[in-house]
Amino acid sequence: MSFFLGFGTALPEYSIDRQESQRALSAFWPRLPAAAAGEAVNRYTIAPLVEVLRGRSVGEAMSVYAEHAPRLARRAACEALRDARLHPVDIDMVISVSCTGYLVPSLDARLANEIGLRPDVLRLPITELGCAGGAAAIAAAHRHLVAFPTDRVLVVAVELCSLNFQPGDRSIDNLTAALVFGDGSAATVMTGQPARAEAAFEVVATGEWLLPNSMAALGFDLRESGFHVVLDRKLPRLIAAELAPIVKAFQDRHRVPRPDFYAVHAGGPRIFDAVDQALGLDSHRLATSRGVFKSVGNLSSASLVFGLAATPPETFGDGLALAFGPGVTVGMAHLRRY
Repeated sequence: MSFFLGFGTALPEYSIDRQESQRALSAFWPRLPAAAAGEAVNRYTIAPLVEVLRGRSVGEAMSVYAEHAPRLARRAACEALRDARLHPVDIDMVISVSCTGYLVPSLDARLANEIGLRPDVLRLPITELGCAGGAAAIAAAHRHLVAFPTDRVLVVAVELCSLNFQPGDRSIDNLTAALVFGDGSAATVMTGQPARAEAAFEVVATGEWLLPNSMAALGFDLRESGFHVVLDRKLPRLIAAELAPIVKAFQDRHRVPRPDFYAVHAGGPRIFDAVDQALGLDSHRLATSRGVFKSVGNLSSASLVFGLAATPPETFGDGLALAFGPGVTVGMAHLRRY
């Protein structure tokens, strides 16, 4: 077993409301589809909207990423450490998660130097899992802590989704991404033996499922101009059709009960509706996850940890965390709070 000890989040300084997004994007899509326009939400970005919509070359985007991603990650990590009442030298392993930029040395190495982690800290960078990256990081930390229960693991996810807007791409995929994705970071500290009774959650079990024949449904298409988002409009229907037996198999394997609460990656209204449909939930069951999406948008890998941080403290019982990424990958964790 493993436990969350603390959480931290960080958002950049520029905020964009849904009306501003709709007005600005109408210059690229004069006949902005009503269905797509309705998906616009409030978000935060590392640059003003006019600069985001100008677009960047791959080199420019990576330079901006190298400047801003470590800064946001540092803020979230330090807040998580404070929430856990720990110091950087108390951390035995750091897991960094990101898919919107590329750094060598990796983000975790930079973070270790910047916040003062020990030189012998174990490091694991996770990339290319997109929105499922947060769930994968929690699973990796959980597996490590089952083997080394006295260790403390710092998980940090950071995404700068705004870097990937493509002004020359008039696809619905690019439009949808421009309306719902934001920038931000979320972090958590985990351990196998909590030092205090008020640990946020216990992680009982984790799992992952790769949906067959779904490779083209979600991901990035890397071209000379940068990352082009792939968002198949059939994805919600795929989740609605496939999720229930996957969750049941996970629950049966780990002998865990039906959840009392849910934490779902903030993928958007259609993803939430698909989860509701697949699992037979009333819409209010995902109220916290929907609220995170409305306030900060889709933060890709950071969304799940962001949502866990926002879970009301009066939430008790068994819970199910879900995230969906390229592959299509379904990341799962069974949680418990007493």
